[in-house]
Amino acid sequence: MSYGITSKSQLIDINTIKAGCEMYINALDDFEKSGEDVVLAAEKCDKNALSVDDTTFQYSINDIGIELKSVKQTLTGYANQVLTDAINVYNQQVNEYNEYLRNQQKK
Repeated sequence: MSYGITSKSQLIDINTIKAGCEMYINALDDFEKSGEDVVLAAEKCDKNALSVDDTTFQYSINDIGIELKSVKQTLTGYANQVLTDAINVYNQQVNEYNEYLRNQQKK
């Protein structure tokens, strides 16, 4: 794929992308913490405290907590893929720019 890179200013800002992905991943800690809190709440409340007409909600609340915790892993995977893709594009752009410079020197 050709990006038409003829100047360093045209390169994607890989450092900003990396910093953004890291900030995003760090923010995902809230999902994990929230999930842990929900699981803990489900453990603290016994099945009688969370039951209506002999039907308990304890297990479904626990499942919600587990799901919240897994969201972090899923979304972290997406952020890591964005960064990997950005690095690949950046490397392709740098290679294209270097090729452009070599061609300019030949003229």
